[in-house]
Amino acid sequence: MRKRIYEIIEIANDDDKLSALYDMFMMIVICASIIPLCFKEQYNYLNIIDKVTVTIFVIDYLLRWFTADFKLSKYKYRAFVIYPFSPMAIIDLLSILPSVTILNSGFRLFKLFRLIRTFRILRFVRYSKSIRIIVEVLKKEKYAGIVKPLLTNDYPTMAD
Repeated sequence: MRKRIYEIIEIANDDDKLSALYDMFMMIVICASIIPLCFKEQYNYLNIIDKVTVTIFVIDYLLRWFTADFKLSKYKYRAFVIYPFSPMAIIDLLSILPSVTILNSGFRLFKLFRLIRTFRILRFVRYSKSIRIIVEVLKKEKYAGIVKPLLTNDYPTMAD
């Protein structure tokens, strides 16, 4: 059962309809979670949207943590300790924390966390195939774009 949950919540294979549906659902939830950020005033319906989307994000985070040993299989049971420190897990956590009511109650410092809600947009990286392709190309070509000019003194000039 855990293996199937992992297959559903991870990037969809072409033949896995349920996983593709989950990815689409999460993209819709991410878009909905951004709506309250567009308003200066906090209306009741915006708070409801925020609470529902954050609840879904928490469930998604917990499911990913629950199946971390499949994603980080080379670490075996240590994967459950390592997962919360992975880049996407940190982004997920930063997108959830500002909406936790306990933190928002009365501390001015935690109002700054509301700004961090914009990390929810970064969740698109996980679910959008196009964005994943761009990220992969940037990873593969970082040597050609940064290191190679430094090694060859082939710097771009104003004439270029």
